[in-house]
Amino acid sequence: MSGPQGGQWWIDVEDGKYKMGKGKIDNPNVTFVAKDKDWVAVSNHQMGGTWAYLTGRLRIRGDQGLARKLGEIFP
Repeated sequence: MSGPQGGQWWIDVEDGKYKMGKGKIDNPNVTFVAKDKDWVAVSNHQMGGTWAYLTGRLRIRGDQGLARKLGEIFP
């Protein structure tokens, strides 16, 4: 994430539970790139993830199918 609250963050999801932390992990399945304010807007459902992607506010690298499940992690 870029911006004042930016940096590298990770989310590990397993068996319906998730852990989050700051930093980088090796070999992520999917990587999201966004400004901090846009990521917060997507996670709080103030901006749709699809809209963010289509307008270039959210870039996705890696497993696109897994990326589409983001809404299941943050319902």
